[in-house]
Amino acid sequence: MRSPIILWHFKHIGIAIWTYLNQPLFDPNQPMIWETKRFWYLYKIQLLENCFQKDATSQTHYTQ
Repeated sequence: MRSPIILWHFKHIGIAIWTYLNQPLFDPNQPMIWETKRFWYLYKIQLLENCFQKDATSQTHYTQ
């Protein structure tokens, strides 16, 4: 019963680690963030902003 939640959590952490490791090194518009706690904080804020920008209504499910 808990395995889908655990798998989702590992997937989410894996995406965050991948994003941390693939930061642009010498981009003046987006500087490299070395401190992992600060990166994690900013990553969660960016994820939340992306969720708010998405359309709330689904076009594929629950259409009447």
